[in-house]
Amino acid sequence: MKAIMLPDDIVKTLSPLEKDILDEMDKGKKFSAADIYRTLSQKRKVAQSSVSVLLDRLFKKGLLQRETETARGGIRFLYTLDVNREKYERKVVENTVNALIQKFGSHAIAYFNESFDKKKKK
Repeated sequence: MKAIMLPDDIVKTLSPLEKDILDEMDKGKKFSAADIYRTLSQKRKVAQSSVSVLLDRLFKKGLLQRETETARGGIRFLYTLDVNREKYERKVVENTVNALIQKFGSHAIAYFNESFDKKKKK
């Protein structure tokens, strides 16, 4: 499989295993967690559950697309590489803001409102 060239600002936010997972994926091809696990396990020691968790994280970060497929025993996810800097940055901001609001509630919202008001006045 071909390694893709990820922008440095994205690479800096990834764990080494997340980067290895993305390096194993070809753009436009679909991969299951088992596909990625089989390839990675030949190169390094890795648990299949870790691969599944990290694929989910990469999907939530906006670096992968995911679809479901009916397979033996139930449903599985198929992942496709989708590196888009704007989409990735938006997801990072969205996840960060949501985490702040969840943790600090109205205090975070009040801070955002005050910050936006200051920017409007400038």
